Amino acid sequence: MKIMMMKRRTFLLNLLFACLTLFSLRAGASCSLTLVTQTEDSYVAQIPFGKINLTDTYLQPVGTMLASIVVPPTNYTHGGANGASVLWECDAADLPNIYFLVATNGDDRVGGFYDIGTVDGLSDVYATWFAYVGIRQTMSGVTLTRHWQKVPITSYATSSTGKIQIRLQDIPPLVAELYRISSLPGTSAASAYCGNNNDDGVGIGFASATGRNYYCQNSVMTQPNAYIQLSGDSSVSFSFARDFPGEDSAYNYDFWGADNGFGYGMRLANTLYSLPTCVARNATPQVLFRTISIAELEQGGSASASFTVQVECSDSAESGTAAGQTAIGIQVSPGSYSAASTLGLVNGSGGVTYLLSDDYFGENMAQGVGITLQNAQGKRMNFVGQPGTVSLTTPGGENAGWYPVLEAADNAGSTMAGYTHYSSTFLATLQKLDGQAVTPGKVYATAYVLVKIQ
Repeated sequence: MKIMMMKRRTFLLNLLFACLTLFSLRAGASCSLTLVTQTEDSYVAQIPFGKINLTDTYLQPVGTMLASIVVPPTNYTHGGANGASVLWECDAADLPNIYFLVATNGDDRVGGFYDIGTVDGLSDVYATWFAYVGIRQTMSGVTLTRHWQKVPITSYATSSTGKIQIRLQDIPPLVAELYRISSLPGTSAASAYCGNNNDDGVGIGFASATGRNYYCQNSVMTQPNAYIQLSGDSSVSFSFARDFPGEDSAYNYDFWGADNGFGYGMRLANTLYSLPTCVARNATPQVLFRTISIAELEQGGSASASFTVQVECSDSAESGTAAGQTAIGIQVSPGSYSAASTLGLVNGSGGVTYLLSDDYFGENMAQGVGITLQNAQGKRMNFVGQPGTVSLTTPGGENAGWYPVLEAADNAGSTMAGYTHYSSTFLATLQKLDGQAVTPGKVYATAYVLVKIQ
């Protein structure tokens, strides 16, 4: 009898010890929130395509990309957040086992529920609040769908206590593209905060000549297009709720109530028009300069080459840089823009005075040289900066790199009644940058032709 009681006592003590140990492991979470992130609809990082034009299907057939933009994480600014703001803090040992999760706003019918581009042969293009406009979003090579997917953490800071600090600037940029689609979203979904209908201005917004701003019943209720959160393997302890890879975001959003992350959305930063316009049809694919010596450049010499751009316009389109008119711009690459910013070659309107090499500061690349641009009339032109298609409040006009689409253009005839082809010739010139020493190396620069309404 005594022996049995002693065994029982020992068992109880061991059980108590085990419970205390289990409790201690759960209480000592290795990843914690700073509460800089907020998941509410009105706190999103904006996706600012700006003015989007949905013109006739001859110039913009179904499947046409309407706009493209790179969204930096610093577009999330709620509460004064900036690139250095710490969002999450984790134990260093857990770094291999934690990751971001990304998905569309899968529960809402116009936020990411409907993969609406499928019928048009467009993969992973989801319905938006804009009628006949779908969005594809990509981060670090991962194309967002309704199902939560991993995005690796590739940069971070380390605190004085050895903790890993994941800052806003450590989130990779989001690439967003808009496409013309042929259908409207269904009227049933996991949720329908903008209404379960396709009524203009309520359940969905149709393009108009005067512009339709991106919000449903009011600016607060407008749904995000995507979300990002922090998650990790089961070996990692978290002090906050999160979701798991492969789960459907339409029905799995534990992160939301915990404010674990934030949304990306088009609200308040986009307007959809329906105006006659022009489209770029072709451009010289390569522009080659002759070899030129440092000595010649230092003495004021240069190397020039011309290229052409072909556009086709509705005969009703207005060429110009005023609101509703169509303009052309030559946009620098992201790498070129970064280098130009470093060298002070970006003006107050975001225009760029010289096109630099994509990897200007890289090994074997020439430095101290850049490319200028002129039209056929000899007018010196600015380049469009980044992202090229910008927010509603961003300055436009020539300082920003936009010029009337038909300025110095030649009529190249018509192949369709009501539409006319035009050809424009531009002169690119490689020359020394003021105040910079020229170094030997290669020049390799990329630019993009943009034609859009202003």
